Amino acid sequence: MNRKNLFLLLLALFIFRVIYGLCSEFWFPDELQIYLIGLKSFTTGTWPTYGPDVVYTNTQIPGGLQGILVSAGFYIARLPEMPTLIVNILSFASLSLLAYYITRRVKGVPAWMVWVLCMTTPWTLYYSTRVVNPSYAIALAIPFFICLLEVLPMSKDKFISPVLAFFVMGLTTTMIMQLHMSWVLLLPYAGVAMLFSYRMAGLKSTSVRVLVYLTGLIVGALTLIPTLLHPDSQAGKVASNIVFNWKNAGNIITILTRYWSFASFEVPYVMGNSQEKWEVMKEQMWVTPFIFLLLIVGFVQVGLFILSYFIKTDNEEWKKMRWLNLFTFLLVFASFFFSIKGPSSHTFCMLLPLPMIYSFYCYEWLVSKKAFVIKVLRIIIISGIFFHIGLGIYNFHHRSLYKDRAKVVEALEKKDYKILGERRSDQLGYGY
Repeated sequence: MNRKNLFLLLLALFIFRVIYGLCSEFWFPDELQIYLIGLKSFTTGTWPTYGPDVVYTNTQIPGGLQGILVSAGFYIARLPEMPTLIVNILSFASLSLLAYYITRRVKGVPAWMVWVLCMTTPWTLYYSTRVVNPSYAIALAIPFFICLLEVLPMSKDKFISPVLAFFVMGLTTTMIMQLHMSWVLLLPYAGVAMLFSYRMAGLKSTSVRVLVYLTGLIVGALTLIPTLLHPDSQAGKVASNIVFNWKNAGNIITILTRYWSFASFEVPYVMGNSQEKWEVMKEQMWVTPFIFLLLIVGFVQVGLFILSYFIKTDNEEWKKMRWLNLFTFLLVFASFFFSIKGPSSHTFCMLLPLPMIYSFYCYEWLVSKKAFVIKVLRIIIISGIFFHIGLGIYNFHHRSLYKDRAKVVEALEKKDYKILGERRSDQLGYGY
């Protein structure tokens, strides 16, 4: 693909993603509360000492990063759409890095397909185009995992230096720490990276890389300083979300399928509950065939990703990605023994880059066996775009900002975030 065509493709994908994000859920409590954190910071001129709410324990994740990321757009223009535009710029840049990395590693799938699939699969549209904390977590997790793969002995063709990679890994870890409780899952990867660094580069080089990693951690945590200086003893009790939960032992299959669904066309999740699914099909009848087609495709994809572990291959990179994804699955499974709730997909969707990368090795293998798979992938991509257009139209009328945009405009003009809604912290009497 030449540069001109790539530019036009990326421009079209960016516009599509921004429009889809603007048409996505806005008024559901989780989305609205994240938006309100930034709106409160902007309208009151205060530092957002705490971020996303952890509703199970009425606590908040410490740090100002979430509020900064949401409010930043308002300082450019007092438009309700600005936070959505900012998150789309961040996620598009991050997903572009992911797609670029995959095109360097997987040669058997056309580059344009890699770019389109990375940008338009349900999970990358659902959680990286709208203002909600997993969107930001995924955008930051992608550079973390790309840098991880660059320091591990996955391939000889490296394009990121180890020093830069370790710095980015540290930086993104403490940034995600202020956005999502799943940040703790990143620490074992850093430990593994340091172990391999020691084995391959020796103690001296590894010591430098550890120091660089720690520097990244510190830089990423700078927005935590005001919180540390002015802590809230009640809001910051996020450790109360860690409880031993042996019941999650029975969720091993659920975790396995949900993990691999991140790289699939899992349309049921993004459509909502049963009633909402029915409403979508009733109002947008033309999209129903695409829904059923992609429903089947999603099941087949998850089955392919799991069964691919039993396929013999000489591709050493694919073999290593198998081990890394197996490690990740076991890590997630183990982590839920210490989670206050069950394995909802959004609680570990930050790990999306790994199954996404792995999926393209599977597609490459399929293409090498049956050339018509390329045509099938084209049909899937086109069906996915039509599905999301239909869902976007439905969301625009029923879930989006545009149900009552005037309320957000008024809140910005009068600099009173409470016109839009109250923060949970206002009701609790503590936190931000």
